[in-house]
Amino acid sequence: MKPFTVRKKLRTSARCQLCYFCEGSLTTGIVWDLSEGGWRAAGERPIPAGTESTVYMTILEGDQPHNILIDAAVVRWSDGQVAGWEILRMDETNRSRLTHFVEKLRSASPTEELLTGSLS
Repeated sequence: MKPFTVRKKLRTSARCQLCYFCEGSLTTGIVWDLSEGGWRAAGERPIPAGTESTVYMTILEGDQPHNILIDAAVVRWSDGQVAGWEILRMDETNRSRLTHFVEKLRSASPTEELLTGSLS
């Protein structure tokens, strides 16, 4: 059985590109769900739990791609090529852009409305 902790923030469905360093190589992946505190992603190859890396996430705001730099993130759990990441450190500008992006995703998601009870 895998150990787990309760997530601080609810994740929202997202599709973003991800680049990070793993075992000395630049690796890419796709973010499947996202919160202000972390994400679940599938990478090109397995990444072990406990791995820390600088991460570049590409988000779309309208038709414009924007890169978000996450200075440090850690893999909290890993199952093959799928892993759960937690943000450890990022600057305020990037954090603000990520928070704004997640809020926009949540406002567009009917699932979020069901979970938070904000349906009319």
